[in-house]
Parts: sequence; C-alpha cells; structure tokens
Amino acid sequence: MGSQTTPKNQIRPSDSNESFGLLISEISAQLINCPFEKTEQHISQALAALGHGDRKDRCYVFLFNDDYSTMSNTHEWVNSDISAHIDELQDVPRDAMPWFFDQMLQQGQVVVSTLSDLPPAAVGFQEELAREHIRSMMAVGMFLEGQLLGFVGCDLVNRQVHWTDIDVRQMRLVADLIANTIARQRSETKLRKTEAELRLANQRLAQLAREDGLTGLVNRRGLDESLQHELQRARRNAQRLTVFMIDVDHFKSFNDVSGHVAGDQALKAVAKVFRQVFKRSGEVVARYGGDEFFVVSPQCVPSEAQERAKKILECVRTLKDAGEIERPVTVSIGIASLIPSTEDDVDSLLRIVDQAVYQAKHHGRDCSALITV
Repeated sequence: MGSQTTPKNQIRPSDSNESFGLLISEISAQLINCPFEKTEQHISQALAALGHGDRKDRCYVFLFNDDYSTMSNTHEWVNSDISAHIDELQDVPRDAMPWFFDQMLQQGQVVVSTLSDLPPAAVGFQEELAREHIRSMMAVGMFLEGQLLGFVGCDLVNRQVHWTDIDVRQMRLVADLIANTIARQRSETKLRKTEAELRLANQRLAQLAREDGLTGLVNRRGLDESLQHELQRARRNAQRLTVFMIDVDHFKSFNDVSGHVAGDQALKAVAKVFRQVFKRSGEVVARYGGDEFFVVSPQCVPSEAQERAKKILECVRTLKDAGEIERPVTVSIGIASLIPSTEDDVDSLLRIVDQAVYQAKHHGRDCSALITV
C-alpha cells in the first residue's frame, strides 16, 4: 500500500507531515476539555478542520448501535458544492451493506482508493458509494477499551487518491481524538443522569418523610413544618389564617364492628374528600393522628370556612351510598380562624381548634364549630 506508485489519473493528498501536525494540534485544541454542552459543536468543527482546504470533500462520524445491527451518521461536514447525506444515513441496517459491517468489525477500517478495487462481496456497499458519487473513501474505527463505537470517515467526490499507510495512521489519530471526546460525553451524560436520578430519589425520600403511608396526605411531621411556616407568614403579613381539625366520629366502634381493613378504607375515603375540597395553592391537608385530620388554609375567611366544612359533612355522609365504605361514617369539624398576633404560636392555635372540635362533638357530632379570634 504505502510503497506503490500513484497512478497518473490519481492525485496524492497535499498534506505534509508538518501541515498534518498543525491539523492535529488544531483538532486537539477543539476537542480536549471542550465543555460538555458544546461537544457536538466541537466534533463538527473538528471534521471541518479535517476537510478544510480541499483536503476532503466530505468528513463524517458514524456510530453503531449496541448489537452492530445498524449504524447512523451523527456528524457530517461537506465541502462546497458537495451534497450532504446525513439525513439519509440514519439506522442503516447491516444487511444493506454486510461486507462493510464485517470489515469494520473484523479489521477496524475500510479503505477504498477506487471502486473497482472492491470485491464482488461488497456489491451493496459499492452501489451506495456510486449513488453518492464517491470515487475514494476511507473509514477508520473509533475504539474505547477495545470496543468499536463507530468510525470516522472521509469521501472524495471530485477526485480519487491512492491511500497510503500514512493516510490511514493520520486518520486513526483523528478517530482516536473524536472517540475520546465521545467517550467523555457519554460518561458525562451518564453522570448527569445518575445525579438527576439521585436528586429525584432524595426528593422522593423527603416527600415520604412528610407523607402518611395510609392516606397519602401530609403526616404530622410535615404538618408541623407547614403550620409553623404559615403561622409566621400570616403574622408577618397581618393576614388571616384558618385551620380545620376533623375527627371521624365513633371510629373505634367502626373498627370494632367492621375490622381494621374496613377502618383503613374509611380513613382513605374521607382523606380523598378532604383533598377534593382543599385544593388551593398553599393549603395543606394532613393526617394528624389515628382518626384525626388537620387542614391549614391561608387567607380563608370564616364564612368561606363554614361553607367548606358544610361541603365536607355532606360528602362524607354519602360515602356509604357511593360504595366507598362498608358502613356510614360522619365527622366532627373544628375551625379556628384568626389574624395571628405576636403572642400567637402553634400551641395556642392548636388549643383553639381543639376547643372548636370539642364544641362540635358536644353539639351531637356530624357538624362543625367555628371559633374566630
């Protein structure tokens, strides 16, 4: 290959070792330590540098899929007046060019100085080169830890050359640079994906730490955080804060008669009602204890609070008829509504709403009681 004489109708590439050294320096400067966000741009610029000055007519990168059944053109540079083919060369199946796939997998390169040199077995590949008006081409594999990722290639359309061993070695240097860049990009992508998954997992853990396992509502821990936050904000902005404490009536008897499975189903059913009634931004619906629930409703005025309590009572009464629970249940609702002063804290707010619940139970349960301050 390297010692043969160039035929008269062929032109040798004009690159000297010195000019190629400058080219490698230019490509290296573009690819080494390039920012992750600009990796694709720098690979394209490297191909442009490889083909600049009429060195090549088309330069490109192809990547194989995991089982080498297809390949896709991922980056392409074309000289002026040369047709681009990247859009046509996506997911090219192995059976379309079996000889080319076999050569890349077995030899790690395909070097074609003239189409007439190709063997009969390469007929499909030869037809593709002719379709693209390619007279000479070279493709050199990109490897990572011994595994073939794809290849870097170049085409000559307006002329043909007799490729030498030096040409192949030079192209391999470019292939190694681009392979390392792609490997770095994949590692960074995998790292970012892992970090994103960890963030989601941590967010989920934080959510679970604030979530009641049975009803999916906020648990006591999450309620304490939200109540403290909303109380401070209402105090700071001199805004009204309304809270609801809701107790399922005679729940122990319900469990004794129907069993704990039915009791759990009843708690989930009433929790669903609360979620449907309290959906505003900033409202927090929580499971306060075994059969007690708590709602924080910022800027809810007393008249509106009473209307919402009325809706809850009505919806809970219909749960049995709707087939949500085995036996009828009712709830008692205590409401505390105030514009908190500097003396008001969480404990004082809880005492007020607890007193309101006691009043509702004292009046026969299945009702609500409101205390405003």
